[in-house]
Amino acid sequence: MMSVHAKVKVKKSMEVLNLLVGFELIIVGLLYLVKPDIASAASWSIFGCMYIVMDKYSVLENMSKNRKLVEDIKYGAAWLGFLISTAFLGYMTFTI
Repeated sequence: MMSVHAKVKVKKSMEVLNLLVGFELIIVGLLYLVKPDIASAASWSIFGCMYIVMDKYSVLENMSKNRKLVEDIKYGAAWLGFLISTAFLGYMTFTI
């Protein structure tokens, strides 16, 4: 059975890993702009933003000391996802 300290350490690691995966997915989306494949670029970028924003951490007191920074990153990712989604909606509206 894992100790409380080990569980907190795993949760902190998951917090960092989830942020990294979200940013990597956004970068994948940006790389699709090289093709240029706007649909895939928007999809991957929006997915990355959702990955960052939707991550839930159970006991906030046991998470990293940079909780404010993590919350600010999630807030920024939510806005980025909104802006990309809105731009993609406009693009699709005018190209269909």
